[in-house]
Amino acid sequence: MDCRSWMVALAALMAPVDWTSSSLAADCACAPKNCQCVSPCCPSPSQPSPYYQAPSDADPQAPMVPMDDMPMADDLMQPADNLPPMPSPASTFATSTQFASASEGVGFRDATIGDFFGSTARIAGASYGNTLPEEGFNIAVGGGDRRYKISENVSPIPVDRWFVNYNHFSLPVRNINREGVDVDRVTLGLEKTILNGSSSIEFRLPIVGGLDSSQTLGGAGDQTGVEFGNINLVFKSILLQCGDQSALTAGLTLNLPTAKDGQLMDGSGGTIASIDNESVHLLPFVAYYRQHSSRTWSTAIMQLDFDVNGTTFFSDDGGGNRVDFGRYQEQNFLYLDYSVGHWFYEDCCGTSFIRRAAVIGEIHYSTTINDTDLANAGPAASDVVTNPFNRIDVVNATAGLRFQLGDNYLLTAAAVAPLKDGENQLFDSEIAILLTRRY
Repeated sequence: MDCRSWMVALAALMAPVDWTSSSLAADCACAPKNCQCVSPCCPSPSQPSPYYQAPSDADPQAPMVPMDDMPMADDLMQPADNLPPMPSPASTFATSTQFASASEGVGFRDATIGDFFGSTARIAGASYGNTLPEEGFNIAVGGGDRRYKISENVSPIPVDRWFVNYNHFSLPVRNINREGVDVDRVTLGLEKTILNGSSSIEFRLPIVGGLDSSQTLGGAGDQTGVEFGNINLVFKSILLQCGDQSALTAGLTLNLPTAKDGQLMDGSGGTIASIDNESVHLLPFVAYYRQHSSRTWSTAIMQLDFDVNGTTFFSDDGGGNRVDFGRYQEQNFLYLDYSVGHWFYEDCCGTSFIRRAAVIGEIHYSTTINDTDLANAGPAASDVVTNPFNRIDVVNATAGLRFQLGDNYLLTAAAVAPLKDGENQLFDSEIAILLTRRY
C-alpha cells in the first residue's frame, strides 16, 4: 500500500458498501436496473468494489457489518516487526500498472495527441537566388520534418501497444524555390514494457510525404517526395507512484539520423551543396499523470531537445575530395505540454463496438533556449543557414475525440491550431488521426 496509512486502509475494509449509492451511479454511469450485465463499473454484490461510502444516518435500513466479522482491536495492533514489508515504488507501480492494463487500460487509453513540427532553420544566399534568410527555404532532410516530441500519442504509463499516427500539416515548409509545401507524416510505432511493467522501450519510424531530399533551383513542380524520417528510440520509467491515481515518470528519447542526406542543385543539374544528415538529438523528459476520476484524467510533460553534433553542408571539389562549407547546430528547445481528457460515454455492458468516447483538450508551448547558430551553406560567402528570427515561442492548441473500439483499439481524431502568428507560427493548421492497439 502506498500513499495511504495502514489505519485508513483497515477502516475501509471494515466499512460496508452501498451499491445503490447515487454518487457511484453518477461517477460510473451505471446501467438501468433491468440491465443484466456485470462490469467493473456496476459490480454485483459478490464482487469487491474500489468505491466506498458509509451508510447514511437517514437510512436506518443501511446494511451493517455483523459484529462477528469485525476485526478486534488486538488484531489491528500488530507488533511492528510482524507487519508485512512496504513494497518499493517500482514494484508497487508494476502491480498497479498490470492491474490497470488488464482492466481500465490506463496508459493505453489516456495518451496525449501532440502538436509539433520540424526545423526552424532557413537557407539563403547568392547561390540560391535569394540573400534574405527570412525568405529562405527549409532543410530538405526527412521530408522537412526533423524534430520529435514525446507528447505525440504517448502516455506516461508504460504499456504494451503498437500504433500508427497520421498527421497532415498545412504549409509548414518551403522548397528551394521558396514555395510553401504541405507535409503528410505517417509514424509507425511499437512500445514494449520491461522490468515487470515499470518501464518501457519504444520505437518510432516516420514516413514523410513532404520535401524531396533532392531540391533543384528553378525546377518544375513543388519538388516533393516520400522520405523515411529519423528513427526515434524512447525509454521511460516510473519514478514515483501514488496508488492507482497518479504517477511521475522520466525518460530519454534518442533521435537517430537515419533519413536520407539532402542535395541542393542548380538549374543545370550541378550540385550546389549536399546536406549530411548526421545530427543526433537527445530529448530527456519528465511526465506526470493524474487520474482525477474514473472518467477524467490529465497529463503534464516537460521535455528538452538537444542537438548533439549538428548538420554539415559540403560539396565535392571535382577531384573526389569532400569540401565542408559549414556545420549548423539546431537550436535547443524546451517543450511544455498539458492535456486533459474526459470519457463522456461508456458502454456499461461492454458489448457494443464503441466502448467509450472521450473529448480531449491540450495546450502546447515550445521555445528556443539558446541563440541561433549561423553556418556557411554553399560556395558563396552569402550562402548561410540560420534561424533568421533567432528566439521563437510557439503556442498551439489541440482538440480531439477518442473512441475505444472493443477491448484493445483506440481511434483518435484531432485538429491543431496555432495561437500565435509570424515567426512563432510553424504551420497554418494540422489534422491528426491516431490508431493504437494494446497487446
